[in-house]
Amino acid sequence: MSLDYEKKKSLVLKEMISNYQKQLLVEREETLKLPIETENGFNVEREAKLIDIDEKMDILKRHEKDPYFAKLIFTDTNDNEEFMGYIGRVSVGDIQTENDEKIVDWRAPIADLYYNGRVGNSSYVALNKEYNVDLKLKRQIVFKNGEVSSIYDFEDKISNDEFLTPFLTQSADNRLKSIVSTIQEEQNKIIRLPISKNMVVQGVAGSGKTTVALHRLSYLIYNYKKYANADEFLIISPNEIFMSYISSILVDLEADKSNSFSLNKVFEFACGTEFKLLNKHTKYEMLQTKKISTDYLSYKSSKEFAMCIDKFVLDYLNNLTNKPLIVKGVKILDALDVLPYLKNNNDLNLNTLILNASRKIALELEINEDLKLKAFSNVNKSDSTLTKKYEIKRLIESGNFGYVKNNYNTNFKLFNIYKEFISSIEKYSDYKELDILKKQTLNDLKNKTLAYEDMSCLLYLYSKLTNIPYFEKLKCVFIDEAQDLSYLMFLALRKLFKNAKFSIFGDIAQGIYSYESINSWDEILDVVGNCELMYLDRSYRTSIEIMQEANKTLQKLNFKPANNVVRHGEEVEFNKDCNLELIKNQLKVLNEKYNNTAIICKDGKDLEKATEMLSSLNLIVLDENNLSYNQNQNTILTVQTAKGLEFDSVIIFNEQSYLDNSLDLKLLYVAKTRALHKLIINGCKN
Repeated sequence: MSLDYEKKKSLVLKEMISNYQKQLLVEREETLKLPIETENGFNVEREAKLIDIDEKMDILKRHEKDPYFAKLIFTDTNDNEEFMGYIGRVSVGDIQTENDEKIVDWRAPIADLYYNGRVGNSSYVALNKEYNVDLKLKRQIVFKNGEVSSIYDFEDKISNDEFLTPFLTQSADNRLKSIVSTIQEEQNKIIRLPISKNMVVQGVAGSGKTTVALHRLSYLIYNYKKYANADEFLIISPNEIFMSYISSILVDLEADKSNSFSLNKVFEFACGTEFKLLNKHTKYEMLQTKKISTDYLSYKSSKEFAMCIDKFVLDYLNNLTNKPLIVKGVKILDALDVLPYLKNNNDLNLNTLILNASRKIALELEINEDLKLKAFSNVNKSDSTLTKKYEIKRLIESGNFGYVKNNYNTNFKLFNIYKEFISSIEKYSDYKELDILKKQTLNDLKNKTLAYEDMSCLLYLYSKLTNIPYFEKLKCVFIDEAQDLSYLMFLALRKLFKNAKFSIFGDIAQGIYSYESINSWDEILDVVGNCELMYLDRSYRTSIEIMQEANKTLQKLNFKPANNVVRHGEEVEFNKDCNLELIKNQLKVLNEKYNNTAIICKDGKDLEKATEMLSSLNLIVLDENNLSYNQNQNTILTVQTAKGLEFDSVIIFNEQSYLDNSLDLKLLYVAKTRALHKLIINGCKN
């Protein structure tokens, strides 16, 4: 089965796809004839079927020039049944037929043989059953301009690096689209881990963490349709620009019906938009400029500070509930009578605790004769009218718990409660810089601004007070660039999304906010619970030359150098200068070779300086005022904004601005590893 065979076969398969598209159109027309309303209301099945048909038609149309990318031939060793077929982005054809005129979805169990199988004895798992097979052919098929252009058979002694090279030399935009056909074995293992598993993935820069996360999302949505709807999956992104960056691939992976929030959006969803949120580096720079110690930022993000909040909430609960039960102005039970029902033995949030306790108290008043007689006696002793006494007794006998719950104010004013906590922080902590912490936090609250560490504190406090039904119904939460989240933020998210499984992706070496983030995944494993730590230790993004330069920075940080695919490219370019004319000439050369170039600045100050210097070059500034990312434009941005993104070529604006402390070195490492093909470092130190 040569290249010529596959070229001829592609015509047959395209005809099959065309017939399938016509069939989908007929099904769509028939579905539209179904009634919109049924006896039970809106016809949900009709709408679901239309959505399914439209999604299939859309993906087939978008991939009409590359409808599949692999071929498998194997024999089931149990029953000698042979399978011949292709792997694509959507299933087409009858999987039961013996010929190879069928396309299997890449997320189907059989497709695991392409990503993970070995030619010869191999196996795959479907419906919790393992199938042993004799894998005879595992073939990569590449399309160009709608025609089969090349094939790679894995039994041909082609090295994995050689196989990947044609894909890794593409532009950033095309690489995002082609990942389905080039998923590696270690990536596939993570993608196909069951939804019941919590995971933390430690991956070096360029190891495919983001694309693996998105493909895992797509895989779970496809294979667990009976267990979870797409909108019960949530991606938490580092910022809005990153969300814009991944939006196209979510559509391509049929995962765009899931939800994607930045951390700021999660906070606003829970706590509102009353306060302005400062990014981490802005707050850090403000403190540094004013020569104020930043040590308290770490403390406010720690396990110890979470324990302070726990103590405060316990006091708040006691103050809220340590009072008699009053109904219509009449005391019917003493505080000691109701307190046993209000003890928080299960770490419930206060709202749920009071709701449950109110039900229990009302039930006891209804069925416990001694307690009821005590309540009635108190009612009879009151100065109320007979009518009012009768109304109160009827409430008690009704079993309705609302009259009990009304005794406790659960209309929590989150920011007021947080201010109350900070104002009395001395009761709960003996931290050495408590004065700075208290003064800075109260000043921020007064100015209606919140720093990151306040956001994590407030989310954790919120989780202790009440809940969000939507958050509690989520089945799986994905967190990317997770190394920059603090212990307290993880704790808050774990409590907010208490019923969800977590898929967490990050790289400790890229933790550019070390003053208020984690230093080891061990800190997080216990927080998430029943969590598997997995590794992606090979970089597929950059060339050997770029990675060798980035590894110099890693070594200064005492981190293990990253491995990467053997792909050589242009040498890294170094320049002592950093001026308009130099960068103008650099961009002129780069624009002839690459689709996009990013000029990366250390921080906001550097960005402001660079933007002013380069104003005549019409660069797109990516910051909080411009959140739309376009991979066909040259951009200028900070390291913080560039995290998680990749560009064909990168110009580091001024290496001189990076000092040799761990924070700046991590910033520099991130900047260097954003480049796919070309890295230029201006303003070099040496």
